[in-house]
Amino acid sequence: MKRRAGHSKPPADRRRRAHRRSDVEPHLKILHTVAEAVSRTLDVEEVLRTAVDALTRVTGHEISSLHLLSADGKTLELRGERGMSTRLREVNRSLPIGAGLIGRVALTGKTIRLDRNYEDPNVLPSAKAAVRREQIRGFVCVPIHSRGQILGTLSLGRKTVEPFDKPELALVQAAADQIGLALDNARLYSESLHQLDELKRAHAQLIHAEKMKAVGELASGVAHEINNPLTTILGQTHLLLTHPETTSHVRDRLGIVAEEAGRAARIVQNLLLFARHYTPERRPCSVADQARRVLELKGYQLQQDNVRVVTDFASCPFVWADENQLQVVLLNLVQNAHQAMAKHPSQRVLTVRVWPSDRHACVEVRDTGPGIPDDALPRIFDPFFTTKPPGEGSGLGLSVSYGIVAELGGVLRAENCEGGGASFVVELPLGEPAA
Repeated sequence: MKRRAGHSKPPADRRRRAHRRSDVEPHLKILHTVAEAVSRTLDVEEVLRTAVDALTRVTGHEISSLHLLSADGKTLELRGERGMSTRLREVNRSLPIGAGLIGRVALTGKTIRLDRNYEDPNVLPSAKAAVRREQIRGFVCVPIHSRGQILGTLSLGRKTVEPFDKPELALVQAAADQIGLALDNARLYSESLHQLDELKRAHAQLIHAEKMKAVGELASGVAHEINNPLTTILGQTHLLLTHPETTSHVRDRLGIVAEEAGRAARIVQNLLLFARHYTPERRPCSVADQARRVLELKGYQLQQDNVRVVTDFASCPFVWADENQLQVVLLNLVQNAHQAMAKHPSQRVLTVRVWPSDRHACVEVRDTGPGIPDDALPRIFDPFFTTKPPGEGSGLGLSVSYGIVAELGGVLRAENCEGGGASFVVELPLGEPAA
């Protein structure tokens, strides 16, 4: 019987193609599993955890680790691992860039593959004993990068003598590319959320500034109209108090009139200060010195109400401010804290702290009072808004303070403390302002 030409070759070709497919298909399935896992979320921590779990689970390797570059770019931080012993995890927690196998991959961006990992001279001395004790033989480390930047490294290890072959190496590199893309997307999403929050905050501050400006213009006109009759009332009252024919009963009544008119005059002065736009006399100013002066001024009243004062003044560079204005701000905050604790039954402690932070001088005035109601917190700096009973507050002290701090280029914020009470923090730029 004659053999037909070409009868034996096609079956061999088909066998080779089938063998190649049998090698490729599992790797494609693994890569698909990893890609699907890391693309489900835009949370960085979730991407890291999911990537390591998926890659180790579907490839069957005993050990895996994922390192990311630190913010300063000098070290690699362990952000995900699977199968590591306590000792191995500890020595891999933070690795210097350029040192050891993983550090070299992060520095050069070149993949490293080893068949006898524990015998390699480039293994970090701190890790060599742990690697030898656990008999980690096969080892591969690939860079994680995105848009031309190295983000970290992905490492796999096995204890069997079977080395990593080229298809497995290609699989790990492709998985690292998928992880890099997912991390980049997650970071972009996180940055977008942060920028959106900043935009919302800036928008709220702009609305508040416009509202303050409008109220200031209205307050200025009203204050000037009220100031003249108040001056007349006070003058006439004092004349009547000194008149020889004024009886003691009338003198007592006139004293009440003078006291209330004086209080109204102080409110008018606050209105004028709130509405006034002028360039204060600014010079180098110590925040701690102004805080001490205010506490000395209020010392007797605080002592009378059994308020214990705690101070913590760290060394802090000067700010460029008007001393009188700064004293007005601190006095308003201290008085506000004092009034909040005056009728509160708990222990009364006033804490005043000063410290430098990120090119700013920070001052905190904290009390142990009842705190600020949640519905009042967003409006606490609004003009004429007060949580005090009628007749005990004009609602201008915090508004005036807010305006002064904003004019100095700083920030005044309020919040409730976890243990109770309220905290007001002033942040003022350090040093002389740029020309």
